[in-house]
Amino acid sequence: MAIIIFGTKARVVADDGASKQTTTCRYCGELVQMEPVSNKRYFSLFFVPIFPLEKGEAAWRCPNCKKLFLRRE
Repeated sequence: MAIIIFGTKARVVADDGASKQTTTCRYCGELVQMEPVSNKRYFSLFFVPIFPLEKGEAAWRCPNCKKLFLRRE
């Protein structure tokens, strides 16, 4: 009897098309350069992401605390 494990998993992927933004993080309060990222959901097989299920949400990630903030474009 074979067991196949599949599902979805969210991954944060760097967005090279946008530039960094210097601001104060609303979560940790530090002055940082926010990293532009895309929060994508992937189909995974045996816990390995195979292909993206959606384009992803544009977001900023604080390099200090790793908190994500949605980006409005």
